[in-house]
Amino acid sequence: MAKLNLDYYSGENFYSDGDVEKEILKIVKTQGALECMEDVPFPVLYHLSRVRENILNWYPFKANATGLEIGSGCGAISGLLCSRLARVVAVELSKRRADINYARHERLENLEIWVGNFNDMVFGEKFDYIILNGVFEYAMSFTEGEHPCETFLRNIRRLLKPDGVILVAIENRLGLKYFAGAPEDHTDGYFDGIRDYEGNHSVQTFSKGEWERLMKSCGLDHYRFYYPYPDYKFPREIFTDESLKVQKYGLPAWNFTKYRLALFREEQMADTLQAEGIMDRFANSFLIEMSRVPLTFEKKVLYAKLNTDRDRHFSISTTIEEHHGKKVVVKSPMTNEAKRHIQKMYSQMQDYGSWSPLKGELLQDQIVYPFLEEKSLGHQAGQAIQEHDLEKLKCLVDKVETICSDSRKDGKVKHILSQEMSGRERTEFEQVFGTSRMMPELVCVSPANIDLILDNIFEKDGTCSVIDCEWVFDFPVPEEFILWRTINELYSTHPSLEEMYPSAEFFAAYGITAEMSALFWKWGTYFAEHYAGANRLLRYSIPEVGVSLEEFRRRIKEKECMVSQLFVDTGNGFREEEKLVVETELSDGRFSIEFDLKDFKNIRALRFDPLEGSPCICRIEKNGTGARLTAANATGRVEKGDLFLTTDPIYQVNCSGKEERLHINGTIAVLSMEEALERANWLLKKKGSLAFWRK
Repeated sequence: MAKLNLDYYSGENFYSDGDVEKEILKIVKTQGALECMEDVPFPVLYHLSRVRENILNWYPFKANATGLEIGSGCGAISGLLCSRLARVVAVELSKRRADINYARHERLENLEIWVGNFNDMVFGEKFDYIILNGVFEYAMSFTEGEHPCETFLRNIRRLLKPDGVILVAIENRLGLKYFAGAPEDHTDGYFDGIRDYEGNHSVQTFSKGEWERLMKSCGLDHYRFYYPYPDYKFPREIFTDESLKVQKYGLPAWNFTKYRLALFREEQMADTLQAEGIMDRFANSFLIEMSRVPLTFEKKVLYAKLNTDRDRHFSISTTIEEHHGKKVVVKSPMTNEAKRHIQKMYSQMQDYGSWSPLKGELLQDQIVYPFLEEKSLGHQAGQAIQEHDLEKLKCLVDKVETICSDSRKDGKVKHILSQEMSGRERTEFEQVFGTSRMMPELVCVSPANIDLILDNIFEKDGTCSVIDCEWVFDFPVPEEFILWRTINELYSTHPSLEEMYPSAEFFAAYGITAEMSALFWKWGTYFAEHYAGANRLLRYSIPEVGVSLEEFRRRIKEKECMVSQLFVDTGNGFREEEKLVVETELSDGRFSIEFDLKDFKNIRALRFDPLEGSPCICRIEKNGTGARLTAANATGRVEKGDLFLTTDPIYQVNCSGKEERLHINGTIAVLSMEEALERANWLLKKKGSLAFWRK
């Protein structure tokens, strides 16, 4: 039974997410696991999702170690820590959140939850690990002194065993996502962290260099940075300085922030930063491992991919590790239910002819593979896209097509038409891909590895090796679907490819029609959502707010420069062949235009179009030429000018027809359609009649 210590509780709760915490407490008491519930508010997901554990569920903790978790909140990682450590003391300032943590983990014998301010507590012991997951940034809120962050870190260090480790997960104030348009996580303001929190004295995150200086000032001279992506809250991948050099950082990620702007494509900028070798300085988040003595590792994790956002039966991790100087790839179950999936993967590691799955060794519940130094076809594809080399890209996809076609020569892989599938095979197919119709003429392979994406294929001396047998099925699957998944994954990983080469054309080049793509999309969606139970966070994602700086530039340019036209009727009406075009600079909205009419004979009428493409308010001033301008298609008069809702405002010019020059002076305000409609509504209210609108 877990213990709840209230000796340091002052009776005051200093922060809260509000009434939703009552709902969270009710859920953990009655429902247990979040997986039992379909739709919950995002704060519930944030506190209870298993994906939160990805920040440390891959970490190689020492055996029989003790841990102090500072700021445990609602227990997002407390249960994980208890499963990896012999004993855990979790400190939480809020009594309500501590109650939630206790309700979640009441049955754990090795958990103590202390409620109160950490700086007031006396523990009487030191710990092997001290963990702060999204807490350190608030140090100045609950620590006094001129340098609260340094004071807080020194206080933590005093509770560390001589060879102990502090683990801090926190945002990078120079994270790439903040430059791309994400508001700062704590202030909700744009560029607040980048501008070093001007005027803010309650929260602070740090850059990598600032962390290095802070740690050294506190006597923590030995440290290692990890880089959770997309951030430490919902990490899918964990990078290190070693893997940032070879693994792609910045795959498209879901957004959960309401006012996230999209100023530029983050993944493209990430490619540039990686190529320059400075991605570590702009990673969105850090997990920092720090100690007073040199860090030692029985095994060193270089990279981790974590599939927690799946059904528990398929929740596995892939890590690249260094064991005594030798690199290996390890597949591990992340739940008890997933152990069977690992066993199945291992049993499927047999010779599928030209598929050539890489052989691994089963050690307890893990599969350990040798690490391939060659670059995957996916890595090569990324380089080809950067170089705009479509031929190289197609050659890489051709290799997948060859793998599928060559398997026909192997007796272990059966080829049939989809119309020849047996009733049992159709039933098994529908269990995995749903009940969408099957095109009878599709050629199928059985058994089928549907995961022949480029990242899973390595080539050496002309021979391809497939490194993953996670999704191999004994029933027939169409070859076109396997190839469709390869191409679709390519476009999902590299969204910029769509502009370079439309996906519809790429599919067509391999005989995949639009009808096939629509069908395969349904199969793929069913497989991901219903069979694998993946992408559960997707329903909570929020579209980014697209912002085009080019559009701002165009709008500003329109307000600074005006292209005007004067149509001249010499007996044939107003024609494009008889017009003058003048580009005029605006000064605070003022313009002065002169048209030279000497080349026109027998002028019967003139028409002045001040601009094209935008509604506006235009005010024509009197001039010395004697010409008088009358608005032909204005909605009415506002702000001493003519309001044009149309994007093609027109003035009729009354003149004698003998003018050699025409001077037009005035002011103009370019409007958006929303701004123009606001003024039109004002006119309606002022006139009080629709008759004016029709007029």
